[in-house]
Amino acid sequence: MPRASILQGLLFRRYKCKLTMEGKCNTNTLNALAFAYSIKSQYYSDVIKKFNEYAKKEKINIRVNLILYTPSNSTSFVDDYATTIQTSLNKIQTKTKYDIIFYDNMYSPRFSSYFVDLADLLPEDHIAMYSSGIASQSCTFNGKWPLTTDFAVLYSNMELLNKYEKEIPKTWDELISTGKYILENEQKNGNYDLIGYNGLFPEYETALISAQEFVYSFRKTINSTYPKYTDQEAKDSFRKIIEVKNSISSDEIFKCSEMDALSRILNKKAIFIKYWDNALKNIVFKKTPLVGNIEGISASNLGGSNIGINKFITDERQKDSAEVLKFITSYEVQKYLVMNYKACSGINSLYDDKEVCEVYDCDLAKSIQFISRPSSITNNYDEYSKYFRQYLYEFLYENEDVEWVLEKIDDIVKIYEITIDTSETLVGLIVFAITLLIIIMISLSFIFLLIEKYKKIFNFFSIDLWILIFIGFILSLCFIFTEYGEVNKLRCSLKYYFLNQGLTLIFIPIFYRLLINFPFKSEDNKYYKWIKGNKFLIIFLFVLYDIILILIFIIPSVDIRVNEIVDGKNFRICHEKNKYENIILSLFYSEKIIILFANLLLIFMEWNLYTSIIEIRLITLSLYATFLISIGFIIYYFINIKDYISYFIIRSMIIILFVLSNHIFLYGSRLLLYYSAKGKKPKLRYIKPASTVTTNNFSNSKTNSKIITDMKKSRNSVLSIILSYHYYLGKDNDIEEGIISTNNYSTISSFKA
Repeated sequence: MPRASILQGLLFRRYKCKLTMEGKCNTNTLNALAFAYSIKSQYYSDVIKKFNEYAKKEKINIRVNLILYTPSNSTSFVDDYATTIQTSLNKIQTKTKYDIIFYDNMYSPRFSSYFVDLADLLPEDHIAMYSSGIASQSCTFNGKWPLTTDFAVLYSNMELLNKYEKEIPKTWDELISTGKYILENEQKNGNYDLIGYNGLFPEYETALISAQEFVYSFRKTINSTYPKYTDQEAKDSFRKIIEVKNSISSDEIFKCSEMDALSRILNKKAIFIKYWDNALKNIVFKKTPLVGNIEGISASNLGGSNIGINKFITDERQKDSAEVLKFITSYEVQKYLVMNYKACSGINSLYDDKEVCEVYDCDLAKSIQFISRPSSITNNYDEYSKYFRQYLYEFLYENEDVEWVLEKIDDIVKIYEITIDTSETLVGLIVFAITLLIIIMISLSFIFLLIEKYKKIFNFFSIDLWILIFIGFILSLCFIFTEYGEVNKLRCSLKYYFLNQGLTLIFIPIFYRLLINFPFKSEDNKYYKWIKGNKFLIIFLFVLYDIILILIFIIPSVDIRVNEIVDGKNFRICHEKNKYENIILSLFYSEKIIILFANLLLIFMEWNLYTSIIEIRLITLSLYATFLISIGFIIYYFINIKDYISYFIIRSMIIILFVLSNHIFLYGSRLLLYYSAKGKKPKLRYIKPASTVTTNNFSNSKTNSKIITDMKKSRNSVLSIILSYHYYLGKDNDIEEGIISTNNYSTISSFKA
């Protein structure tokens, strides 16, 4: 890039002063918020000062007011800086308080949704400067932009290395052997203040960074990705940490802070030190990349400061803020920071600038093998870091097993899923096989409907209704298959579809059949004629109702939530976005509950009908089983289950129990009754009414016709009508015959071979 001046190289949009009526310059003041732990806080003050001077000189009506927090002026703010900013951006009263926000790049994923996409505000040639090298790993997109970057290096004590004729190590094994050799010889000479290697595993965030660098340094090749914590490379790297600590360091030294590391560099009290690259001029220590498992492999965590523009401020203030950002991330200003503060910049071409390389180790910067902090793998990086370090300390200082620790670290953000893969659990494969077997058995059982000698025991439902019921069974079981694999919106939507369509196709045919089984029907009754003549229309309307609700209300409201289990295994579940969708879902299931109670009411009113006495009782068993299983499902719904396997098993067993119980009571029990009644003469008897209708009155000639007359007289009382229907046995001639013709709907005699 040509070496242009700030004025020429920024393509800066001129905001000339707008004069007020008094002839004064009307200036737009932007608020910038920053936080810094160290002397590097001067970065912020310096670049903001430079911008304000430039804007004043060029009569640009923008000024920036910097609010800078440091440990010296606000300890409480430092303790929870990230949460404070996020809370401020979430509140209506304060969300527009800050225009520009500087923050640690580890919070980029956490804050990105609050910032504008800088690709919409910055020119393409400016973006191109940051399209490669360090910046490409520091998230220069989606509202995030690097101001400066940081990385750790290995400081080697050249006085001691030269004294013992040793080279700067390039692998961990070389570092151990060289450090051990020098340490032993120095201690023989009475130098017990010397340490071999500090490790830098203090009881805060830096420990995670050091551990991550160790793991990354054990990758197989330069281009290999970060190893999984369950991989052998991760296990070997953690064992190497212990070997380094026990050979040339100690627990106490590993726990020391960055300030102690800096002190040992200044006092020459170490052979090797891991510390951040800085502007210290020290002829004793030489800086090189951190070592790796094999020569040529290294790792250094990418730190630094990012900048974001608040997306809640006005468009005008966003454009003004973009001009400020262009200035402080320009080639000239970045060059100034590198040369004066020895800060690492995200502009890769700076390390080919001769002026820069005269005062800064460009070769070192270009040789660093960066790795970003794992802040993008979770929405709550602070919690992740907390638990990562907790398990790490148990390994380093409490001798916990390496495999157990790495599994726990992996589980912090790992999302567990049910699969048929048996590497983690057999449950998925077993339940899958059971479900598939049940579907096959249910499908094969349909064959009995096609065998002539069994047709009469199934003729309460027509063949088309049986087909719908069987489809309902299979759709309900398909709910279980949606539990496998990654939980996403499609699978969640299919859950609702399979379950609700399954319930509809099971209970609506029952509802329809009970309607046309209702007593006192006649060919002249218009309601009965319409119901009987529009079987598929009625079923279609219920099915269509479900589909419309799913498409319009359920699918848009479905969301995914991660059940984060502390010291456990995380898993995703489907849930509704807000209370409004919960209401819609409640209405959705209310329809099923209404149908269930409508069926129960019809069963009660048809309870003593002689022509369908067995059918009514089989349906009753089916509905009671459904009712009990539904209660279990509701109880389960309100229990917070923290184990993904238990969560899956309970849901699957509820569905399997529901389908099996309904299949057995509605279908399978007919075969049992058929064979149990084979060769036996059916015994017919009247069903005596309860106390509301006395036995004496009934037996003393209260005929079935009399019940009909009473029903007509009691039309003003709904309860009386319901009770009258309940005690109605059927047409007098059917009762007097004792055995109903097999041409009628199935009866007791239907189960006699």
